[in-house]
This record gives sequence, C-alpha cells and structure tokens, in this order.
Amino acid sequence: MKNKYNRPYDYNAELAKKGSINHQLLTALKNHYFFKLDFPKTTGPEVFNMKFVEETIVLCGLSNTSDQDIMATLNYLSAVTITDAIRTVIANQYFHIYMSGGGAHNPLLVKTMQELLPDCTFDLSDKLGIMGDAKEAVLFAVLANETIAGNPIDFGVRQGVPGVCMGKISLPQ
Repeated sequence: MKNKYNRPYDYNAELAKKGSINHQLLTALKNHYFFKLDFPKTTGPEVFNMKFVEETIVLCGLSNTSDQDIMATLNYLSAVTITDAIRTVIANQYFHIYMSGGGAHNPLLVKTMQELLPDCTFDLSDKLGIMGDAKEAVLFAVLANETIAGNPIDFGVRQGVPGVCMGKISLPQ
C-alpha cells in the first residue's frame, strides 16, 4: 500500500498519537455489517482496506480530515471493536488476554484496549512460549503436517462442511 509517508503501517502509532478521533467517521466505519455478524467470523484486506476507508470518508463528507485524525480514528476503531468482541465472549469476567501479531506491537492500540478492559491483564503470547510474530508460520506448519498425515480438519456440523485436509502437497518432479 502506498502512502505519502512511504510506510506500510503506522509505526509505533506515530501518526495516530498526533491525531484526534473523528467520531462521525468512527460511527460510519463501525456501521459496517461485519461488526454486526455473530461469531465465528473472520475478514481481512478484501473487506477492510484503503478503498473502504476512502469511500467512507467521502460518504461522510470528511475529505479534509487530516491523516493523523484518520489514523487516530482507525486505531480507536480497532481497539473498540476488538474489546467489544472480547466483552461479548467474557461477559464482565476477569481474563488474562494474550496478544499476538502486528497489533500487539502498537502501543496506542494496546493502551486503548487496556483502558477499555481495565479488569483484564494483557501480555504477549510469547510469555506462553508461542512466538506471536511466528504464529502464522506455525499454523501453516501444523496444517501441512495434518495434510501429510491425512488428518482432515473438522469444521463442525454447524458449518455444514465435512472434514477436509487444509492444503495440497506439491512435490518437485
């Protein structure tokens, strides 16, 4: 993704920390249907991407919003939707939350999540011996092992999908 800062992400939330949350933009972004779906759910850059953000900004008539305010709003959107999802599952109980991935390294995101869930404790999954920055590599290794072993992954009857091997082994000729 190209931007005028020539960075693929907001390193240490440097831009977001300089901005203010735009509540009109936040509300519009939060109105996306994905946030209303029941669990389990998953998504990625095919839905939440620059096009989505730019279209929402234009739809709200906020084209003059500063990059810092946009990043502050997006950072808060991430924190509040993550903590809303956690709250849905834990129902006001104390939990020790272990984080991994890029967001775990975003100091503003983590600080905001801690503020929104003050009764929970946050740590990196590394403390459990699960290197958070390597979790996808580990997952793909597990899936490859299960495919080689012929062990299908069961998605459960509620999904209506039979067990399948998650991948294809292609050996050199």
